[in-house]
Amino acid sequence: MSIPYNGQEFTFHNPNGSQIKVRGWGDQSAAVFETLDGHTVVKDPLSGFYHYATLSADREDLVPIGIPVGRAAPETLGLPQNIRIPGAAARARAQAAHDDLGGQRRWEVRRERKRAQLRAVADADKARPDAAPPPAGTTGDYVGLCLLVQFPDVPGTITQAQVEDFCNQPGYTGFGNNGSVSDYFEAVSDRKLRYTNRVTAYYTTQHARAHYTDPSIPYRTRAQELIAEALDALRAGGFDFSVLSSDGGGFVYALNVFYAGAGVNNWAEGLWPHSWGLATTYTASPTKTFSDYQITDMGTQLTLRTFCHENGHMICDFPDLYDTGYESLGIGDYCLMCYGGSDTNPTQVGAYLKNAAGWTSKMTTLSPGMTATVAAGINDFLIHPRSATEYFILENRQQSGRDTALPDAGLAIWHVDHLGSNSNEQMTPSQHYECTLEQADNRSDLERKANLGDVTDLYGGPSALGFGADTSPNSNWWDGNTSGLEIEQISAPGATMTFKVRHPVAVGQLKQVLSGGDGVIYAVAGNGDLLWYRHDGRHDGSFVWAEGSPKKVGVGGVACARCSLRRRRGDLRHRRQRRPVVVPPRWPSRRQLRLGRGLAEEGRRRLGRPAHGCSPAATG
Repeated sequence: MSIPYNGQEFTFHNPNGSQIKVRGWGDQSAAVFETLDGHTVVKDPLSGFYHYATLSADREDLVPIGIPVGRAAPETLGLPQNIRIPGAAARARAQAAHDDLGGQRRWEVRRERKRAQLRAVADADKARPDAAPPPAGTTGDYVGLCLLVQFPDVPGTITQAQVEDFCNQPGYTGFGNNGSVSDYFEAVSDRKLRYTNRVTAYYTTQHARAHYTDPSIPYRTRAQELIAEALDALRAGGFDFSVLSSDGGGFVYALNVFYAGAGVNNWAEGLWPHSWGLATTYTASPTKTFSDYQITDMGTQLTLRTFCHENGHMICDFPDLYDTGYESLGIGDYCLMCYGGSDTNPTQVGAYLKNAAGWTSKMTTLSPGMTATVAAGINDFLIHPRSATEYFILENRQQSGRDTALPDAGLAIWHVDHLGSNSNEQMTPSQHYECTLEQADNRSDLERKANLGDVTDLYGGPSALGFGADTSPNSNWWDGNTSGLEIEQISAPGATMTFKVRHPVAVGQLKQVLSGGDGVIYAVAGNGDLLWYRHDGRHDGSFVWAEGSPKKVGVGGVACARCSLRRRRGDLRHRRQRRPVVVPPRWPSRRQLRLGRGLAEEGRRRLGRPAHGCSPAATG
């Protein structure tokens, strides 16, 4: 299972047949395990038994202390609980484990090609700050293959018909699931993706189960041997591989393998559930080749979350949106491609990936002055773009239907940078997530590994009413420049939500501001124009500008707002300043300037001192 686990319980086996219960954090490539009372354990490479663990001398690894789990009470050993290697070492180990797998999965190859195309589009569109992400898509009819495998000594107990229903039956409710796999993808795509599986009859392996679960054989070797056996039998039986969907290179998108019985292997051994690409691709016909696969035990029930997550990779080329170094929690339970909430009713795919897959039903570009309306339960999105690779995308998420397991309900504001990585939780210009959930409580719990989401993450009245340059978190781009996204009066969470987009103060483009008193501000833009703003008051501590603000009242050559205003009153001490050619709507008196001092002080704080030798913006 490449889907991550966060405290999930497992049963591990020692060479003498004894068992230990553990909780795990990680995935198929890198993981750490603890006893149920919180003491970290590792497998001793010499004895094969699980021992209590401690940090190595260089603190880069976990090593066994020489005492098997259960042999002594851990509290008598003086061992701390929850031992972990440092974050940088964990990240390096996770990357090394991934690299040791060799090569790339086909979906990773396709995804890298798309990213390269986006980079090219972003470079070409640098002069177009409004460039939106280009359309792409996984739409229409897709067919995958689901192989059923049993062993001579472990026959299947879940029938082929039950698996067929799990994969394809409309309105499926078996094993407590909310729909079938096909139902899930049809729902989250707004009926734009119709994905089904051809479910085979059981193939009985050539050897007993122990042959394939042998822990002494390198991980994945026997799993891929089992897959090749089953495909050989399928081809020999005349199966029509042409019905399966494949990419431009003829590689079948999705191969799902269920084997009978419960999992009996320890982590990263034998048939431990995983997904990867076949070491040697399998040619099933002149036009169909297999590479990507997922394999898992059936146990006693079938559940949606892992199956849908892995097919999100194989069918849609979706990336993992969790932190593969496990220093943070990615986007938590807010997306299938991270932790995904419930096993039987996983949460939806987030707006970023839905849009990338071509599943958007309505896209509205936000503009100042508009009142935006966004509905939940459909792919209704709002976007504020900077380029093809960086933008904000917003959606309405409610705790019902597919999203019943969401931690919160309200307006979800996603900050997307296609060139980022959800393994980078640093929140800096050079290191940040590919897809960030702007958490309304400003605690950054997901980045700080505090929880998988909580009830104060999403926006909505009465507690989280606005998002902009002066809120926390703010709406800046990752390089620190203001994005101009300023929203306010966000309604209470509900099936339909509304908010207003206000006119931003172009902070990054202004050199100076000066109070005009009575809610008026004058500002010098970067090009020397003199601008006039009418301020309508405050809302949650944020600026609210009157409709039509700003107005240009001076054209070019204005270096100092104060000098321009004094000229109008006959103060000509700064004769070198060129006079504005348009008369402002009203010139402030000295008394009005004094009354506006507080507002101008805040303007100075936001904009800094002027870049020339005249008086600072807020001293009048």
